[in-house]
Amino acid sequence: MFAKKLKKMRKILIPTDFTVESLQLVEYAILNYPDTKLDIKLIAGYKLPDTRWGITHFNEREQIRKQFTDDFEKAKRRIVLEHKNTIQTFSFELFTGVNSFAFQNFLEQIDAEYAIVPKKETLNCPNKKWFDATSYIKKNVKNVIEVPVDVSEEITEKKFSLINLFNL
Repeated sequence: MFAKKLKKMRKILIPTDFTVESLQLVEYAILNYPDTKLDIKLIAGYKLPDTRWGITHFNEREQIRKQFTDDFEKAKRRIVLEHKNTIQTFSFELFTGVNSFAFQNFLEQIDAEYAIVPKKETLNCPNKKWFDATSYIKKNVKNVIEVPVDVSEEITEKKFSLINLFNL
């Protein structure tokens, strides 16, 4: 009886742009590892400030918290509450490096071998300080699963792209 309650733990990296759509990957992890405790780590890329003052006043948690919208926070809370028996931990990490070597060091620190990423480039980074860490994950994590993600029109529409200018 005791052996059945014991579940193995799996640490899974998931890239995020702090949209509700990016949380679909968390739900995929929950559905596909039903008998496993999950340590979910949502990863976002962030370019560190380039001034001494900016670096000394940089606060990772504050930068992450600024990206939370009410919808994202509600969706995250709903997932955690609905799957509290499966999700052991749910956290956010910033990757602040600039190459694969830095990402490999980052992976060593968080000790993760599994990742779930969107099949196509669907992450929409909010400004030039943020970047999609998916390509680093694909190149450096041992076990990567690519999943199609449904994206709302608001996210995929690029209002000021050259393609849209020609369609007017």
